[in-house]
Amino acid sequence: MSSDFKFGFVTIVGKPNVGKSTLMNRLIGHKISITSKRPQTTRHRILGIYTDKARQIVFVDTPGIHSVKRKSNRKTINRVINKTAISSIEGVDVVCFMITAKGWTDDDKLVLESLRNTGAPVLLVINKLDQLKSVNALLPLIEQSSQLFEFSDIVPTSALGRGKQDNVEHLLDVLTRYLPSEPAGFDEDQITDRSFRFLVSELVREQLFRRLGDELPYATAVEVTNFDMQSTPVQISADIWVEKNSHKSMVIGKSGESLKAIGTAARKNCEQLLEKKVFLELFVKVRTGWSDNARDLYSLGYDESIDS
Repeated sequence: MSSDFKFGFVTIVGKPNVGKSTLMNRLIGHKISITSKRPQTTRHRILGIYTDKARQIVFVDTPGIHSVKRKSNRKTINRVINKTAISSIEGVDVVCFMITAKGWTDDDKLVLESLRNTGAPVLLVINKLDQLKSVNALLPLIEQSSQLFEFSDIVPTSALGRGKQDNVEHLLDVLTRYLPSEPAGFDEDQITDRSFRFLVSELVREQLFRRLGDELPYATAVEVTNFDMQSTPVQISADIWVEKNSHKSMVIGKSGESLKAIGTAARKNCEQLLEKKVFLELFVKVRTGWSDNARDLYSLGYDESIDS
């Protein structure tokens, strides 16, 4: 490994649904974070590790920072999500702050306020470049952004990779400028700090977000209860936790059709992840008020501090 090898941590922050998880998956080249069109799909801090001959960049994908003043965002889980995201800004080498090419919103500015006192360089990533008719339309947004905050760099990109000028490789090069010259901190073939067990639970939850109604996915959680990699096919059992009996009926669907569709799609994604055949068994259980109960949140893996 050369003496000028670069290694460091980069946190990706922004309001919900700006494309943070999509960008990290694109940068890593593997599906590490789940995605959907719904905000707050990401609930945990997840590391994605990019390595080549010259650098190792550890990306920290975070939940979307959102206002807890809104009535719909006042549960304990909302405070946990925000605290997870904000604490992920501390101690990193670079902060990637994402907005979309549609322009600044009040929610974007809320996130920006949390970056005012960070000691790390802050890069502005303007995502969804592919939605603009002309790149020239970005110029007023770049000018406005420069007046709002002293960004170290501003990089327009398209996390989905649509179009020739998606700028993802350029973003990697820009980030590398701000990383210290240090040896790699992880094995070169490691792509995340999360276990297969955790990733499987996320793949099931992804299908809940993609296939259920507007509100129901936020009242669901997934707990893997059995994970046997030694068997053929891999044996996996998971509980889907909901808060009401009516939610349970909706997840299961008429004649079990909804649960079957969720399980089939999740199983296929699990097989891609594990590169093995998978037998996936899902159970739907009611746990009243889990999203507003600190003990339940802890048992489901939301183990960040929630004192405030």
